[in-house]
Amino acid sequence: MLRRRNRNALLQKIGFFLFVLLLLWLIGRSLPALFRADAPAEAAAAAEQFYKYEQTGDFGSSWELFHPLMKERFPKSAYVQNRAHIFMQHFGVQTFELEMEPPEREFDVEIIQGVKPFPEAYRIKVTQTYSGTFGQFDLVQTCYLVQDGKEWTLLWYYPEQQGKQDKASSA
Repeated sequence: MLRRRNRNALLQKIGFFLFVLLLLWLIGRSLPALFRADAPAEAAAAAEQFYKYEQTGDFGSSWELFHPLMKERFPKSAYVQNRAHIFMQHFGVQTFELEMEPPEREFDVEIIQGVKPFPEAYRIKVTQTYSGTFGQFDLVQTCYLVQDGKEWTLLWYYPEQQGKQDKASSA
C-alpha cells in the first residue's frame, strides 16, 4: 500500500514537471512574437524601398536589398544591365506607378523550388503600372521578405514549374 502511494506521488511530480516544461516551451515560442509586432511594417518598408529604387532606375541599389539567394541568381552587373535594357529600352518606360498589398505572414515557405523552406516570411503582392511604347500595362509580382541577419531582404517567388507543365500538357 505504501509503495503505491509513493509511485502515485512520483508520477504526479513527473507530470507536474512535464507540464511546467511544456508551459515554459510555449511561453518561449510565443514571447518573441510579442516583441516583433513591428515586423510586418519593417518588411513592407524594405519592399517599398526596393521598388522605389526600381522606380528611379537605381537598379544597383535595389539589387543590394535582395536576399543572398537572389544575388546568386542575378549577378549585380547582369541584373542592372538587364533591368535597364528590358524596361527602359525595350518597353520605353522611364518609371512606373506602384501598388503594394499589405504583407501577409507565412510559415515554412518554399519560395524557390529546391531550397530549404524559410521558417517565417512576409508575402506581398506588388503591382507595377507601366506606360511606355506599347501602351499601359501592369506587372503583378509576388515577392517575399525574410530576415537575413537583422536586415529584411527580398526574394521573388519561383513556384514549382513541373506541376504547371504537367497541367498544360494534359489540357
